[in-house]
Amino acid sequence: MFPRRFPFRSRGAQLALALPLAGILGAQTQVDLRTQSKSVDFQGASMTRPMRTSATLPATCVVNELLLLTTAAAGSNIYVCLTANNWVPQGGAGGAVSIQNGGTAVGSRSTENFTPGAGILNAITDTGTRLNIQQTVDTALVLSKAALQAGGPLLCQSASGSATTYSCALSPTLTAYTSGMVLHWRPDVTGAGGSTTLNVDILGATPLIKADGVSNPGATDILAGQMYTIWYDGTAFRLLTGASGSSSSGGVSGPPAIVTGVGAGGSTVLTGTSEWHSALAVCSGASTATVVWNQPPGSAAAATADGCSGSNVNDGYAAFASTGTPSVQASFMLPRTLTGRADVYITYLTPTSAGTFTMALDAVCTPPDSSALNDPVIVGGNFYVSGTVTGPATASQLATLSGTSLSWPSGCAAGNRVHLRLMRTDTTGTASKVDVAEVVIVLRRTL
Repeated sequence: MFPRRFPFRSRGAQLALALPLAGILGAQTQVDLRTQSKSVDFQGASMTRPMRTSATLPATCVVNELLLLTTAAAGSNIYVCLTANNWVPQGGAGGAVSIQNGGTAVGSRSTENFTPGAGILNAITDTGTRLNIQQTVDTALVLSKAALQAGGPLLCQSASGSATTYSCALSPTLTAYTSGMVLHWRPDVTGAGGSTTLNVDILGATPLIKADGVSNPGATDILAGQMYTIWYDGTAFRLLTGASGSSSSGGVSGPPAIVTGVGAGGSTVLTGTSEWHSALAVCSGASTATVVWNQPPGSAAAATADGCSGSNVNDGYAAFASTGTPSVQASFMLPRTLTGRADVYITYLTPTSAGTFTMALDAVCTPPDSSALNDPVIVGGNFYVSGTVTGPATASQLATLSGTSLSWPSGCAAGNRVHLRLMRTDTTGTASKVDVAEVVIVLRRTL
């Protein structure tokens, strides 16, 4: 006989049981996966977000913290905090970057080192989101356009206070003399003539000689404040030419060589030089000289004939006395291919030892096309002025004045007639007279 079952189906009892369970479910807390889980597998989760995100790198972080930098490029946007407050980007493929040189692969490394070459400076900055690499020229090694225009790198200014032992300094400082080097030298004292040296940046006193590589400078070859181009031949500095527009008692350079120039988008133009030579007087007898340049018109003082009394050389000269500012005049036609500037050379002697004087060669031009009368006004000092010249220490010794790269006066164009006036302009010079033998004008012209 089986016992009877009494099923408990009271509705009130069921309600009494449900109320405590609802209270338990309502009071449930969140699970701490770090301490309340084991072997968690998130593969079945609909999504996971293991890192926090930010548009900028926070100023602080703790070790092992991860961050997704939303403003960084894909593949370079994950950062890890390896040490306190130090975010380190994590790149793909171990952080390696492929390096190419002109399209040719060099290698792949996680570290790139930017090493500047000679004359280059690197400036590299980190903005937090990118590296900025800027390269500039090291002006201590590379000549800039501004420095070239200023003329500073080759300027060697003397401040030695000596007329025979000069010194000068360059900026930047010269480290060694190099054969073929060219400098622009400005002496602070007029040279005394004879043996002369130049010491650049205390590299050693070096002989300073004329362009011929043998002769010492004369007493008027080096003038204070003038600019001289000099070059080092391996053992000495040579004066290439006298100062532009100044006087020189020697070291006359020959006519420039033919040069070639190419105009922008145009054909090649060849230029060369021709020389106009004119003696000032000739000997017409054993002791008689005749001036071949015309005397000035009116009552102006004229140079007189001189010379023709030498026992070995029978030369004629035009003698310019120390009073009356004497002059002589001559004319010739300029080449129809004239272009560029001119050089002037005046050969002279004086019977006064180290006598002083001043010469000028003036020029005025007239077109031969019936557009103007041949009676222009001569303007003094418009072509070549020697400045105060001190003649050779030995009386009656031949010397030469020179002016280079001279501009022709207005109106002196190709094919025009040029009228010259050679004149002694001083009245207080110590030279009793100046005997001029010849005038040479180097003319630049197109070929």
